[in-house]
Amino acid sequence: MKPKSFYQSFTWVSIMLLAMGCIFLAVGIGMQLVPMSPEDISYYHNGIRQPSTEATLRSFRLIFLLCFGLIGAVLAAVGGILLVRWSIRRRRNQRLKQEGTRITAVVADYTPATVRVNHQYMTRLQCTYNTPGGKTYIFKSGYLRMDPVPYLHEGEITVYYERNNMKNYFVDVDGSIGLGSKVVEL
Repeated sequence: MKPKSFYQSFTWVSIMLLAMGCIFLAVGIGMQLVPMSPEDISYYHNGIRQPSTEATLRSFRLIFLLCFGLIGAVLAAVGGILLVRWSIRRRRNQRLKQEGTRITAVVADYTPATVRVNHQYMTRLQCTYNTPGGKTYIFKSGYLRMDPVPYLHEGEITVYYERNNMKNYFVDVDGSIGLGSKVVEL
């Protein structure tokens, strides 16, 4: 069985937005290929059928493409930006795990975040690290699906940070679980 991550993943949102954007773009472009004549878009005014011209047909196609294409482009752009952002963050966390400085912090609090999903606030883990010089650093994890504190060994959690920039860090909740044991959700 594959272990379940404690981190909440929102990649499905970006994939859904990309798919919806592609569907809207396909409908907008597909409508440009549908054979039509000006009689197909004629209209009635005061009970009298008004004939359409080629210019009206061209305007109709352009407005249709503009409406569906613009909505599709915006949805696809937002989905793409979210997907790229998630990919960059994932690569950054992997790089920090490989090249960063590793410290062991103590869990200070398990608090609600400002983001709500299904009418419930997402949660975060706050942990502290005290340096020998007397400085205290506070680290926040990403959004969590559930409380990992009962699974942590003595309330300690691993944090990786960049040597030159303490603000660039990664709280490794999944890697800090138990003494080598894995938590599997059934």
